[in-house]
Amino acid sequence: MTKVTSSQLEQYRYLDRAAFDFADTPVAAFFERALAQGYNLDTNGFLKHPGFFQAPHRVDLTDVDIAMLGSPLDLGAIGLSGTRHGPKSVRESSRNYGPVHDVTGNIPFELCSIVDYGDVEWSATDLQSRLNDIYNTCHQLAVAGCATLNCGGEHTPSFGVLKALSEVHDDSFGVIHIDAHCDTMAVWGGDKVNDGSIFRQAVLEGFIDPQRTVQIGIRGRANFLWEFSHDTGMTVISADEVFEKGTQYVIDKTHEIVGEEKAYLSLDVDSLDSSYMMGTTGPEPFGLNPRQVRDMILGARGLNIIGADMVELNPLRDTDGQSSHVAAALFFELLCLLCDSRKARQTCGTTRWS
Repeated sequence: MTKVTSSQLEQYRYLDRAAFDFADTPVAAFFERALAQGYNLDTNGFLKHPGFFQAPHRVDLTDVDIAMLGSPLDLGAIGLSGTRHGPKSVRESSRNYGPVHDVTGNIPFELCSIVDYGDVEWSATDLQSRLNDIYNTCHQLAVAGCATLNCGGEHTPSFGVLKALSEVHDDSFGVIHIDAHCDTMAVWGGDKVNDGSIFRQAVLEGFIDPQRTVQIGIRGRANFLWEFSHDTGMTVISADEVFEKGTQYVIDKTHEIVGEEKAYLSLDVDSLDSSYMMGTTGPEPFGLNPRQVRDMILGARGLNIIGADMVELNPLRDTDGQSSHVAAALFFELLCLLCDSRKARQTCGTTRWS
């Protein structure tokens, strides 16, 4: 083989930059600013900012665009307990993601002012009181003008979030619901609002518009429970359809159904096949893969997404950390989607750590 010439070596050595001396000017500018404020790429040890993706923890909502929060709840789950540990696990795994989205090239912390608001503080131990706590917290965030990104916990908190947002926005939202289950069953075990009934109750209360709701990835032994979805005109796309017709079909159908008005995206991690996601309350085989879910979140760009959540991670069943790892990656996708949607529609700030 021919030896590398001196002129080639000179070119290569010219390209040998310092660790954070990036040719990509926006990326270099972000790191220059963020590292000085405590952001850290060496995530193996103690972090100055241990929030989701190292977002600053702050409860002062002045000039905040997006507030991430945790809802550590598993009182209404029909299945295995443990999702109350979900937010903590996602925060821990999230240190492996960001700050640059690898497909769009966007840096969410540059697009919007983002905070980790912390976890919802419980006032009592019963389910209804905690649903009220979630509603009150998200109502406060929405009144302050924040878009919310909620991390569960079980799926029940989505009802409280939707109630708060619907009241503040004075609107009924379209919903993109990625899940193994439609969650439109009736009262179960005496709880009107429970893990499997939230979208039924959200329709009955006027928080969401079933005609603008798409439920994706549906499958499994509970299919007979979802008559309400079909009866009210929700578009139900099974996991089999996703594989047979492709994610682009699902994306196109979602844009057609949801339209240009405000919409909410709810991701239940049991939408993923149980080979990827055993760390969840109701694992289901024959489901979606992480790339399909990521592509559908990417495909939601252009829609008017005003809030989102990811639910049902159960770290007690996640023996090797794989489920938390995948969940944190998808939570970052939701954060980036929210940032892109908000930035496209209004003036936003940038994230400050100090």
